[in-house]
Amino acid sequence: MKLKEWADLKALYKLSRKQPNRILFTWANVRKTWSMWVALLLTILFLVFIFFGYKYPVLLPYAAGALIPWVVMAYRTRLHALRTVFPNEFAAHAIDRQSLREKENFLCYAFFLEIVRLEGYTATKLRELSAYVDLTARPQRPALSQNLGFASLIGFMVALSTEVIKSTSLFKWEKGLFVLAMGFAVLFIYWLFLDGIHNLVYEKGWIKRYLDLAAYDLQEPVTTAPEAGSTQPCQARVHS
Repeated sequence: MKLKEWADLKALYKLSRKQPNRILFTWANVRKTWSMWVALLLTILFLVFIFFGYKYPVLLPYAAGALIPWVVMAYRTRLHALRTVFPNEFAAHAIDRQSLREKENFLCYAFFLEIVRLEGYTATKLRELSAYVDLTARPQRPALSQNLGFASLIGFMVALSTEVIKSTSLFKWEKGLFVLAMGFAVLFIYWLFLDGIHNLVYEKGWIKRYLDLAAYDLQEPVTTAPEAGSTQPCQARVHS
């Protein structure tokens, strides 16, 4: 049945999305990814520095100035770790030539391609399942933001809440910078968290994209086999 095939394929997709982190955060790769772990340690120190800035406001401008370098460092060290641990995948799919936001997505696609190849999928079967993806989506309902009354009420409550917060002692000049710096740090961490969470419509769009890409790649002959260390977890079969 198509729904069972679709469920199996979604399980393979979710497995491919987890593979990079599963392999990256292992003791075997600690030496290769030492810069990423240093960045994590510096992140903890950065948060401690912001905390002391709350007690000593003179430190707050320095904490605010360190925010952007910290963001750049956290991203670049993770990317370097991925490039070091998965050199074959980066080379085979020209991942370094992709945009910054697409690099990790294409790395996950490299795992997805290897999984469906091991599972015995053909290009024809993948195109068939890609066409079936749209049938599994629920009809979209109008967003609440399109309702004028609801949107107006939300705008009023946001403006009212802003004025109330500004009148509290927490947002006085000395503490305001601390709250602002903490807010940016939390926002960045929250963005990283949300970036890894895909809603159903977004997830199905990525699966469809992976299916179409894999259908083209499976038509080409396999030139090199990936290293056992980088794709070993993909060997577990999902089909019953």
